[in-house]
Amino acid sequence: MTKLTGSHLMVRALKLEGISKVFTIVGDTILPLVDAVEDEGLQFIDTRHEAAAMHMADAWARVTGEPAVVMVTGGPGFSNAISALPNIYTSESPVILISGSSELSEKGMYAFQEIDQVGMAAPVTKGAWLVHDRRRIPEYVATAFRTALTGRPGPVHLTIPVDIQEQDVSEDELPQYQPGEYRNAGRSHGDPKLIQEAVALLRRAERPVVIAANSARYSLSPGALQELVETTGVPVFTVEQARGMVSDDHPLCFGYADGSLNSTARRFREADVVLLLGKRFDHRYRYGQPPFFGANARLIQVDPSPADIGRNRGVSVGILGDIGAVVEQLTHEAKGQSWPSGRLDPWLGRLREDRESWLGHLESLASDDLPMHPMRVFKEIERFTDDDTILIFDGGDYAQWGRSYLKARGTGQWMRLGPLSQLGCGLPYALGAKLARPDARVLLFIGDGSFGFYTMEYDTAIRHNLPFTAVMGNDSVWGIDRNFQLAYYGRAVGTDLRFVRYDQVVEALGGYGEYIERSEEVAPAVERAISSNRPSLVNIGIKSVRSPLADAMVARKTESRQG
Repeated sequence: MTKLTGSHLMVRALKLEGISKVFTIVGDTILPLVDAVEDEGLQFIDTRHEAAAMHMADAWARVTGEPAVVMVTGGPGFSNAISALPNIYTSESPVILISGSSELSEKGMYAFQEIDQVGMAAPVTKGAWLVHDRRRIPEYVATAFRTALTGRPGPVHLTIPVDIQEQDVSEDELPQYQPGEYRNAGRSHGDPKLIQEAVALLRRAERPVVIAANSARYSLSPGALQELVETTGVPVFTVEQARGMVSDDHPLCFGYADGSLNSTARRFREADVVLLLGKRFDHRYRYGQPPFFGANARLIQVDPSPADIGRNRGVSVGILGDIGAVVEQLTHEAKGQSWPSGRLDPWLGRLREDRESWLGHLESLASDDLPMHPMRVFKEIERFTDDDTILIFDGGDYAQWGRSYLKARGTGQWMRLGPLSQLGCGLPYALGAKLARPDARVLLFIGDGSFGFYTMEYDTAIRHNLPFTAVMGNDSVWGIDRNFQLAYYGRAVGTDLRFVRYDQVVEALGGYGEYIERSEEVAPAVERAISSNRPSLVNIGIKSVRSPLADAMVARKTESRQG
């Protein structure tokens, strides 16, 4: 019989939480945990960099809607992994980072690779703890998952010293309780009076919009959101992890809730009632201040975090509760009301005209000129996307054209870097997405600058049989910052890169690669890459062009300077 240790205690607790896969790089101070994972039948997904393991876990959570676990050794392994934590924290993904450390009995004695992991993780997690007693391992695991999944989701951290991992345990110390017994399994509903007030505002509105964002992803079902907008007839926009919760093909969905990437969303300034589902008043929304939303707009904010309701701008109705439960309440209340047919036709007509005009503008840029305009790449590739395709965008300028143009059609099938915009995540995202949805087509759009961060994860993709296709826009510069420099200072400094045949690098690692320059070559090359059923890269020479997002950021900075 296998001798039971603290490591088995932790792994059994993880299994109770439904964890079947662990993202890792093996190292000294988690060797007992690694051995226990093997005993308990969990699958290890080992990467080539600890931060890549973190980004893979982030993608797994985004695609599945479930928490993900990363295990790394203490000291250097943790130091590498923590570089990914700020991005995961600002993206609000439930990732549990478990790190080993030197012996608890030697803490504070300049122990082996000793650093303050709990203190370092605390500012960029929802909670960080040191496991100091083997008997409390199940309690700490329960606390970690409860914290990661309660309210707005987010990452947490546990440090477990290697001697705690190795201590013997008995059968009666193994976890005795199911997750539903140590955390709330129900959903908190909104105040019924506030629900009535919110629906009354929507009924009287002439130019209403619904905006679904990050925290809606993990509590709100796509069907429930679609039922709300169909019941009320109110147009919906999605942003962050909520992209695709209602398909951009739906007649009441008008795409990206970001005016920098979707000119239709610039109509937010004219909206008279705005229903925000999990969206903060952040810098991209000008903190909710006019003119982003009109001074007289009535704002309804639904959020699981009391700290975020009315933060940066006051709201007419603030509803605290589980977003999924509140949306169901709103729909139920709305179904009991009369919603005059055609009342929003003028408003919807303007939004449709804006959408068609925006798409027409983007497509007009897709010429046959050389070097190729990024929009030509995305126009050629649109044919390879469908309801089951997972789209990932990584890069400064090149990827923004795709974010502006391509449609989000399903929950967890649209990934960008997150509010922190940490370049390079896209490649491990692609691996995590393919692992989560093996039958889905995974397309990664990545710039040549971003590609350099985690190139060796192609080896991880090959070892774990995770075929995906990356479509690179290669302009041999750090595009967005170079364009910012030219706009602000009239010259570029430190933003030039060499032209590299990255496709040949991928081929050397065992994948499929092609380099192309002409527009008529794009679709055939991408089709060959997909058909190879290998991790692949189509390396496309493009022109460095300032994206719609960069244009908006330059305009905002120029306006600020003039003001």
